[in-house]
Amino acid sequence: MNQKHRETLDSCYMDIVPRINIIKLLPKLLEHKIFNRDDVNVPRWKKNLTDETTVRDIYFTIKTRGPFAFDRFLASLRESDHEELADILEGRNILFPSNDVQRSIEQNSVTHRDNGEETNFIAPIGVTQDDFYHNMQQSETPLKIQVRKATNFLDGPVYENVERYPMRRKPRGLVLIITNIHYKYYGQVHRSSAAHDESNLKELFEQMGFQVISYFDLLFIYLFILKEFSQSKQLRKVDSCFVIISSHGTVNVQYEVTEIEGVDYSPESKLQSYTSVLCTDILDCFIAESCPHLAGKPKIFIFQLCRQVPKSLQKFFPKIYQRYSIILLFSFRGEKIQKSIKGPRHTTDTSNFHSSNEMINHKIIRKETIRNYEDMLVAHATLPGHVAFRDKITGSWFIQILCEVFMNYAYKTHLEDLLNMVDVRLKIQRTTKEECQTLVVTSIGFNKHCYLNPGLFEET
Repeated sequence: MNQKHRETLDSCYMDIVPRINIIKLLPKLLEHKIFNRDDVNVPRWKKNLTDETTVRDIYFTIKTRGPFAFDRFLASLRESDHEELADILEGRNILFPSNDVQRSIEQNSVTHRDNGEETNFIAPIGVTQDDFYHNMQQSETPLKIQVRKATNFLDGPVYENVERYPMRRKPRGLVLIITNIHYKYYGQVHRSSAAHDESNLKELFEQMGFQVISYFDLLFIYLFILKEFSQSKQLRKVDSCFVIISSHGTVNVQYEVTEIEGVDYSPESKLQSYTSVLCTDILDCFIAESCPHLAGKPKIFIFQLCRQVPKSLQKFFPKIYQRYSIILLFSFRGEKIQKSIKGPRHTTDTSNFHSSNEMINHKIIRKETIRNYEDMLVAHATLPGHVAFRDKITGSWFIQILCEVFMNYAYKTHLEDLLNMVDVRLKIQRTTKEECQTLVVTSIGFNKHCYLNPGLFEET
């Protein structure tokens, strides 16, 4: 489907989708071979066929069905008693929502763009920010962040036998963002549009009530910055922590795990004094032993990185990286055995007087240990052995969708479900070569629900 027809479907969907009788339309879409009867989507759609989200999904999927899909869609509309909708898509009828008056224009009416190209006029129709993901690959402007604030706390003690992390403090947590854009060596492509990812993430978390620390274009020494960040005393005063890294990435062949490429990375530098930084190195900075200030608190790691094998090594590398497997996340440096550690000490402002029973219970609690690796949630933009896509104008697929989902639904949805929603929107994205991307989310002892409660704080 050409760009003009894609833009027409995007701009008109708010007038088209609510008025579609999908019971009548779907048989015609199958008859005109926009979808095959054995299409994997059809059984899923039929389960909730009349639901508006299903109709919308069918509508936008048409854009991916080849160069003749638009004309076949028009024919399907006309043959299923939707002539008026077909006229809107062809530019014959324009709906003005402000007064519900429908006006007709001649089919040969034209308007001029700045480049002098003539095109049929289609009335502009606003697209809500919750549907940015549908047309983000055609958009010329990045997502605009506007967080919906929570009105009540959703971090009560128990929910269906699953506890919740307390998330009420101000600031809610600390967010560390590292964005690598300008690489020093020939062959490493600059990531200019990643600047939009950084600004959107910063705006998103600040509106939600987090304190954000952001760095650009760091060398391999950023592992020291991460260690310094993990030791910040300010972490004692917050409920959570996010670490977000946007960079080029690859697979470290020695340790068989994802490696972050600093701006000084090159194949030649690896043979000299370059110090590799693995994603697992970053996690190690925040285990309970290394970062006691965050023990028992949610720690979320978001990696916008490619994870493919270097081209020079692909023919020698194990095929496991091309399979649907996520075991590689836990290939740490060398062999590791996790040991429990003593729980952090907590003090209160209550009286020092305790009964004998309380003293006994207190001693028992003090002897308890905790796991080093827990309360961690790791989100990788793509599968091991695969690339992560980034639009050269608006930013990466994963980060754009994450920002849109979080700003619209964090007020009522816990973190793991938010990431599920991100992947639902990510799965419909395609490159011009029909390439796609799968989000990988791994829980490391992240066994409670985490509601971010954006913009809502407990009074002190």
